[in-house]
Amino acid sequence: MTLPPRPNFPNYPGQPPYPGAVPPMYGAPVPPLPPPPKSNAGLIIGIIAGVLVLVAGVCVAGVLAFGAYRHDRAASYAEDQGPLSAATRDDTYAAPTTKAVPTTQAAPPPAPARVGDCIVVDEAGTYLGPGNCNGTQGTYKVLSVDHSRDTCADSQSPYLTESGYRLCLELYLVRTFCYKFPSGPGWVVAASACKAKGTVHVIDIVPGAANGNNCTRDLKWNRWYQFTHPTVVYCVMQY
Repeated sequence: MTLPPRPNFPNYPGQPPYPGAVPPMYGAPVPPLPPPPKSNAGLIIGIIAGVLVLVAGVCVAGVLAFGAYRHDRAASYAEDQGPLSAATRDDTYAAPTTKAVPTTQAAPPPAPARVGDCIVVDEAGTYLGPGNCNGTQGTYKVLSVDHSRDTCADSQSPYLTESGYRLCLELYLVRTFCYKFPSGPGWVVAASACKAKGTVHVIDIVPGAANGNNCTRDLKWNRWYQFTHPTVVYCVMQY
């Protein structure tokens, strides 16, 4: 391609020769824009991210160390305590045990009578209260008093139960006093009036006798009665 001939312009003093073709826009070329300033945001974000990663690593390491410490403590406790059942331990420690609270048994009520006392009963054997052994009140003497015992030393001896106590008894009558004997099995009681019909007046007492052969001959009597547990013969005047 052939270019047109270059025009010939005169050169002015102090001006360099024409360099060639003129750029489309007249004037000096616009200098390029300076590069944008560098930002520190990326560096700051990187530093923050690094710190967070470091903190997270420390926390994870702490959790793992604490778990290992608890596991070691639990294993040491299990070795000291011996094998435990599943009902008394979990994965890491032995469950606390509850000690049974000792129970106290209530004290028994006061005994209705003491050994050696004479007591008053009715014809059915109901306990009426304490008496005495001089014949004025009471017909049975107490041989034993027990709140838990269910038998007497002599299993055939009379007994009654009062206030939870078993009172083992023996018949205890006194000379010259009047009583009422049962016609069959039953209990001896004091006579409401001496010499009343159906009552007896004790004249003599013979322990261990089987009959009235050893009853007194100095006093008058008309009948004898033998009782057992203990064995005794009462020589009486019966009305």
